[in-house]
Amino acid sequence: MTCKFFVPGPTWIRPELLAELARPVIGHRSAEFRDLYAGILANLKPLFGTAASTFVVTSSGTGVMQAALENCVARRVLVTTCGAFSERWFSIAESLGLEADRLDAGWGNAIDPEALADHLASRRAHYDAVTITHNETSTGVTNDVAALAAIVREESPGTMVLVDAVSSLGGMPVRFDEWGLDVCLASVQKGLALPPGITVAAMSNAAIERAKKHPYRGTYFDLVQYKEKADEVSVPSTPSIPHFYALAAQLGRIINSEGLDARYERHRQMRDITLQRTAKFAKHPGDAAHASCTVTALQPVKSPDAIRTEMKKRGYTLGGGYGEWKETTFRIGHMGDITVEDLNAMLDVLEEVALG
Repeated sequence: MTCKFFVPGPTWIRPELLAELARPVIGHRSAEFRDLYAGILANLKPLFGTAASTFVVTSSGTGVMQAALENCVARRVLVTTCGAFSERWFSIAESLGLEADRLDAGWGNAIDPEALADHLASRRAHYDAVTITHNETSTGVTNDVAALAAIVREESPGTMVLVDAVSSLGGMPVRFDEWGLDVCLASVQKGLALPPGITVAAMSNAAIERAKKHPYRGTYFDLVQYKEKADEVSVPSTPSIPHFYALAAQLGRIINSEGLDARYERHRQMRDITLQRTAKFAKHPGDAAHASCTVTALQPVKSPDAIRTEMKKRGYTLGGGYGEWKETTFRIGHMGDITVEDLNAMLDVLEEVALG
């Protein structure tokens, strides 16, 4: 089936994955569910690049962002921001009554590791955690998590590194262990190309031990419980079993059929093709050196709304601008199971619309 849906989440879903949602429900304390979840947990480890704990939460990514802060931050957190979704960490932290500082790179820019190092070195007070958004969906800019996490380890030992990989996981490498992360999360409606409703996560042993010291973690978002239950190949409470079916099928395809390296290369190709072919009629207002492999924000010469409206008439759905860039940009989601052929077919039409 040809994809004509190029929104940066929720993404186009293959029909066979949608069919998984219609399978008969099983009990979440049954042997059948245990077998299902065991396969999911095994395949999440290479996806996250970790030997640490992985688990699934029936929640949006925002819920697990909140959980990461509730479980790992007693008092102070530094939020690195560069767009709308990295700002979400800050608004959640404030809503929890935490002392939240912001290191803001500005829209379209990647977080500068040197700026992070300078900030941490200039602060006498210790942060419980630093938050990083791996891929800023609103601007199409990818942050160098490896470099940023290394700075945190060097300048502020003991500070947790909490990472939003919502629009990166499944589309670009995530190396949880190698980068020294503590919590990394991703909802499944972007790079994993599934219906929204569940979030996958990895959590370090250090983060688990930190969380155990917090007496008020709540109930539903107690990540210690998710970890301990996952060790038993179980869940703390009733999950969305249809989503688990679809996730198991998709992870099996990603890991065992397409392969992670091939999947990442396909996404790199789609980024490069998008930037090359749209340069005739639009500019990428973000940092070109950190252009995302999964989503491109474009500032066209013509009205972005007019372009999207005409593309819709021709059967193609593109993403609108977001936040500060809402009026001046549109976005192309090239992630999940979209093929290079699908992308080029859409770009043929987009060139006609934007240049006509």
